Amino acid sequence: MSYWADIATQSLGALVGTLAGGAITVLVARWQTNKSITAQASLATAEHAASLRLDQVSRERARSTDAARTLLERLADLYAWLPSLPDVSAEHPHFSRHARDQCQKAMESVRRGMITDLYAISDQATRERYRELVRLAYDVGWRGVGSGHRERQIRDVKHYLRYVQHSLETVIDGRPLPGRADPPVLDRPEGEAWQPPVVPWHWGDPADGS
Repeated sequence: MSYWADIATQSLGALVGTLAGGAITVLVARWQTNKSITAQASLATAEHAASLRLDQVSRERARSTDAARTLLERLADLYAWLPSLPDVSAEHPHFSRHARDQCQKAMESVRRGMITDLYAISDQATRERYRELVRLAYDVGWRGVGSGHRERQIRDVKHYLRYVQHSLETVIDGRPLPGRADPPVLDRPEGEAWQPPVVPWHWGDPADGS
């Protein structure tokens, strides 16, 4: 009887060991599966978040690019009539009344861009430069700041306008902005016309209209 009891005990022990080993194997496999599922879910979530961020950046860049192009068009109109900028508030303009009126319209268009298109540009420095240009144009055209130096007034605003144009071009091209430069002081007593610290090569090209 003892022999059969030993056999039964051994068989039962082997069965328990087998079952325990199987259970452990199942638990380990389940743990690994859950871990894999969790990792895959985390990866999918991260990829989805990255995709959403990429889409957002792409949309912001597209908006900035479109706004910069529109603002460049507004600036081109003002650039064409800059010689009449000091005449905007004059009763007897230096040039024709037509030129004065066209310059005034161009100024208003540039100012409108400051409160519409400009907000679509995400870069803060570019927005500040554009606002400074609007202030300069209105200082000369309506407030007569620096009126004792007419030619320099025009060149100061012209060069700062070109500086803002250059900044907007880098927004469109996705390049770094040109270095920061303080705007001209229009009523300084004397001196040459304002220039930015770095002048693009094409400013000296006659074909560029500078």
